[in-house]
Amino acid sequence: MNMKVAADIGNSTTKMIVEDELFSQPSVIRRLMKKPQITETDLKKNVTNLDENLTVHITSPAIKGTADGLYVIGRKAITTDLDKVQNMNIKLGNKHKHDLPVIMILSMIARKIIKDEFNETGELAESYSAVCELSSAIPASEFSFEKAQILEKRFATKAHTVIVHLGEVRVTINLTFKKVKVTQEGVPAIFSILSEDETILEKFNQMYEKDEKNQHETLKPVDLKTMKIFHVDIGDGTTEYIYTNGVNPILDACSGEKRGVGHATEEATVLLNEELNGLMKINRQSFMSIVADETHNLHNEAVNALDIAKGSQANFILEDTIEKVSNKAGNNVDIVVVYGGGSIQFRQYLFDDLKEFTDQIKTKLLWIPEEKAVNLNVRGLDILNRKVFFNKKR
Repeated sequence: MNMKVAADIGNSTTKMIVEDELFSQPSVIRRLMKKPQITETDLKKNVTNLDENLTVHITSPAIKGTADGLYVIGRKAITTDLDKVQNMNIKLGNKHKHDLPVIMILSMIARKIIKDEFNETGELAESYSAVCELSSAIPASEFSFEKAQILEKRFATKAHTVIVHLGEVRVTINLTFKKVKVTQEGVPAIFSILSEDETILEKFNQMYEKDEKNQHETLKPVDLKTMKIFHVDIGDGTTEYIYTNGVNPILDACSGEKRGVGHATEEATVLLNEELNGLMKINRQSFMSIVADETHNLHNEAVNALDIAKGSQANFILEDTIEKVSNKAGNNVDIVVVYGGGSIQFRQYLFDDLKEFTDQIKTKLLWIPEEKAVNLNVRGLDILNRKVFFNKKR
């Protein structure tokens, strides 16, 4: 079988589109030293619940030899033994060298094959083979064509094997990558915005209709093709600052910084540990579980710490944006566009200040609506797969 795969390997979540299906997993894995205990033998139930119980054995030339082995992936990993999970080190970066993105991508492709084959036939063969065309992206803060090629070659050089555990059943998935394209994060988003209908700009147009100082003609997505755009893509471990002339990145003016939700969480974790005077050591994963659990005895303290840390990160992002719009783009910007998962988390701390700045330099602010903001990059990669990267007519 042949597959076009778009994979957005975020520090928090890995998102994937294959054959029009968008699915995701937390970017977390946990190594197993022995085979998992079988608790369910019904194959249909195991396939249906595969996203919650994705367990795989990976053998791949793209990862360190010592990393070959048995893993639980994503949602399964974060429900078991948080102290032993592996996630992206948001301080170190170098996503193109990490094993975790490779393990996530291989596992999620295998998941897609298992679900599709079972849904179509009601049964599973012992093995399947797939030839993939894969696109992904790495942060602008680390992007170079050489680093992109390193990640491309890790997938494309040799075949990869994923054995998926489904109760008593084992299914072997053999994957080869015919073509791999790695671009920089932020760039695919403009293709996604251009493909959207006019509802993505509805709140933007309403805001400027009411703004007597900055009134404008109604903007349509297609109008962005001819505009100079400064992108602020707020993620978990990095915030990408991308400057494009329409769909074309101006590479010397693109950069990224280690800002985002993950850094706010780590800062808040330190604050909470300080408040507890070392009586108990809370890590990033357990901190977020406290924030999510309103019944936890430390919930209010954790939320307050996170609120302080988000405000601090928002200030950094504001300062970055002002500095880069001035020094990288020479204030020659038609519109500042903000998106990414962090744009939802930081909106209340950042929107007013960023709007004031854009008003001062006589440009406009487009804050992508929450329901669209998270998936712009993966949808953009999918569009690029079909129209640019792997288009046979090209």
